[in-house]
Amino acid sequence: MAASSAIARQYRPDGFGVPVSGALDARPAIGEAMSFSRMRAYESSFNSNWQREAMSKIISLIEMPQNWDGYGSSPLRRDTGMFALQVLQDVMQPRTPMPAIVPSATGVQFEWHERGIDLELHVSAPYACEIWFEDHTGQHQPVSDELSSDLAPARNAVAVLTRR
Repeated sequence: MAASSAIARQYRPDGFGVPVSGALDARPAIGEAMSFSRMRAYESSFNSNWQREAMSKIISLIEMPQNWDGYGSSPLRRDTGMFALQVLQDVMQPRTPMPAIVPSATGVQFEWHERGIDLELHVSAPYACEIWFEDHTGQHQPVSDELSSDLAPARNAVAVLTRR
């Protein structure tokens, strides 16, 4: 392992709720490459269709070729992809619609454009996320911010979308 569990936990920001070394050490420490067999074992613990669908899409983004966009972009890094899945797991609610999962030059983006709401979560690296939220009904203030260690703005925005 790249870092011991104790050291990894010591330096992990608190607000994400994303263990870097989970039950039975199913998740790697930050910076540790996760093999595809380990990712598949992690995937087998999912109990909903959206989780399996999201994992499949993330794997396809990891497997993209270098220069996939014609502008020299690299495929999604495994650690970023796994962290993005944890972010999605943390913000999704039982009736939340599945987001579009799209690659970006620097990571992966989850997008919802429905029910009068535009919501985008961009994950560029573990613990590096941004949120863009706009409610076109005007009932909620727009949000455009970096999420350092607190996913509350993302959870709140997803909750607004889910309630509509």
